[in-house]
Amino acid sequence: MRRVPKQVGLLYVALVVAFLALYIASGHKADSLVTIVSTFTTLLALPAAVVAVIRPGKTGRAPAHLGDMADQLAQAVRQQWEAEARLRRLNDPFPLPVAWEAADADLVESWTHLKELAEDWPGQSPGADCAWALSPAGLAGKGGDIIQVFERVPTRRLVVLGEPGAGKTMLLIRLLLALLEHRQPGGPVPVLFPLASWDPDQEDLYAWMADELAQDHPALRAPIPADPRQAGSSTQARALLVQRLVLPILDGLDELPENLRARALNAINQALPARQLLVLSSRTAEYRSALTTPAGTTVLLNGAAGIRLLPLDPTKAAAYLERDAGGSGTRAANRWNRVTAALSTDTPVARALSTPLGLFLARTIYNPRLDERLSDMSDLSDPNVLLDQVRFPTRQDIDAHLFAAFIPAAYRPHPDQPTPWSVQQAQCTLTFLAEHLEHTLGGTPNLAWWQLPRALPRQALATGLAAGLVTALPITLLTWLQSGLSIGLEFGGVVGFTCAAMAGVIAWSARDTNPSSGIRWSWRGKSWLTVGLPFGLVFGFIAGGVVQTVRGWLYGTMTGLVVGLLFALMGGVRSVHPDLDKAVGPGTVLRRDRRTFLAITLAVGITGAITFGIAEAYGSTILFGISFWSLAGIRSLFTSALYAWFTFGIPLGFILGLARSVWMRFLVARTALATAGHVPWRFMSFLADAHEGRGVLRQAGAVYQFRHLDLQRHLAQREP
Repeated sequence: MRRVPKQVGLLYVALVVAFLALYIASGHKADSLVTIVSTFTTLLALPAAVVAVIRPGKTGRAPAHLGDMADQLAQAVRQQWEAEARLRRLNDPFPLPVAWEAADADLVESWTHLKELAEDWPGQSPGADCAWALSPAGLAGKGGDIIQVFERVPTRRLVVLGEPGAGKTMLLIRLLLALLEHRQPGGPVPVLFPLASWDPDQEDLYAWMADELAQDHPALRAPIPADPRQAGSSTQARALLVQRLVLPILDGLDELPENLRARALNAINQALPARQLLVLSSRTAEYRSALTTPAGTTVLLNGAAGIRLLPLDPTKAAAYLERDAGGSGTRAANRWNRVTAALSTDTPVARALSTPLGLFLARTIYNPRLDERLSDMSDLSDPNVLLDQVRFPTRQDIDAHLFAAFIPAAYRPHPDQPTPWSVQQAQCTLTFLAEHLEHTLGGTPNLAWWQLPRALPRQALATGLAAGLVTALPITLLTWLQSGLSIGLEFGGVVGFTCAAMAGVIAWSARDTNPSSGIRWSWRGKSWLTVGLPFGLVFGFIAGGVVQTVRGWLYGTMTGLVVGLLFALMGGVRSVHPDLDKAVGPGTVLRRDRRTFLAITLAVGITGAITFGIAEAYGSTILFGISFWSLAGIRSLFTSALYAWFTFGIPLGFILGLARSVWMRFLVARTALATAGHVPWRFMSFLADAHEGRGVLRQAGAVYQFRHLDLQRHLAQREP
């Protein structure tokens, strides 16, 4: 049986007390103290219940020890990468047999040194060296051998090298899943970290990895349990790293700017000691250049062996293309005959199709989709054009051609299944996003929806204008109906301008804020007792002294109580740390952040509206003798609360919600960019379709990435 949240139970109690007071009042035996207490009890419980209903507290099991955290993290990582492997079609039509050999000796530590280093480790089990390779030659392998090769390295530290598109990331994903299969409970969890988003000059490696972990798994933002043995680590993410319960798989050293690679390698050596299991990938030439420091000295990755990926076997590549086209002898497969015959030669097309990336692009461009097998293929491009060495004299020319033709092929229209995105719209949007990543965000591959506002020029101004309009229009209209147009314009303009200024400042100062993982209510927010109540008493005394009326003292005191209630409300808001064993995607992060904004806006709005409504109603009772529970008093309460909802509650709730979440800034940016034609109105649906249906994007935790960094860079250089 599901347990009812305590906030909802408190609301029920408050409502019972309030209705009891109303019943007593109807018999003209009302005790003012009972009425006041019951009313304010309801006010305190209502916002908490609103937050509880909109975003219930965590229902999953909170891990008590780091070993339990690691086990739950392993489950989430497995879900994440098994799903991503399916979407990347790593096994469709069959896994490409990527092969490798030992890396050049000058790029890695000597084998003798690796064995000596591992033998000197404390706690090394007897006979461990039986599993080690006898020499670097023993690291050669292909396909699923990667887990055995990793275990043959005495130090379990491996560098994976290869040419662009050679399948390094694909191999790392296979290794990650294999490590999870062999992992023992409480053991290290392999986690893939794309290095392109790290700046070694600005951020420590541990801090960056902890941020990446918390971004993809928000539960790891929670403080660690009270355990003296885990002292010194502020969050679960940091604690897992410190205790070496994360096996870092660092993908793409070459994707860092050239001037940062040597410093990054040095920072990795300093942060991750030789006993820390580690995998690092890079392009071969870029890795070789990173080993030389600006001072001219050579720095290797401490305690690491290395492998270098080889070009695909021409026979396997030909079989792959034909199988994807429907099988040998079919009409679609026969279109490849001349191209596959050239794969064993030293021609540009043979070199371009010797990598998994080249084959993926070619199959997407020239092969029909499953639902096009029986349709007319006259609209499909002819793969024999790749043999034209006049048009494509080098491999780079063929690579550029494949990248240019990939987007139109991925969004190729189907007569029976119309797509919501035209080829032109997809090309324009993806080019804009690639330019955003390359030029606005400094070349990072991480396409995060919460960073879209940075693609909008003067986004702080746009957010401020949106906030001003949203808050000013209803206030102007309501005041116009009550007091006339001139007063409505004046009052609405003042409130709208104030909200616009505050929203603009928040948007400008919080442009790098991460999204909220959700909120819950806690009764620890008691700051209103020490701040709100004294403020109310002082304000009421001053207001009463100025106007010298009971109404002045009453309104001043009630205003202070409102401030106190809002302090209590915001002080009681706590972050929700979702279940650690669940994989989190971009859509889930967006929904949680949006829920945070709506919860705060609604809770603050209701609190302010009802409190000011009661203040107005009690003021009428004192000044005009109207019974609070009479029909006139109830009407006064309702009218005052409605007016306060628009004039005070919604503007303040909007501002506070804007400060604690990212969704509203994203909504403003998406609306502005969609109006300008840069992105579709259904932006998140477009990204999900580009990932799940087209293969243009890939997902890495809470962010998207282009299928390959070279595709991103190619699009960023094109005119939209």
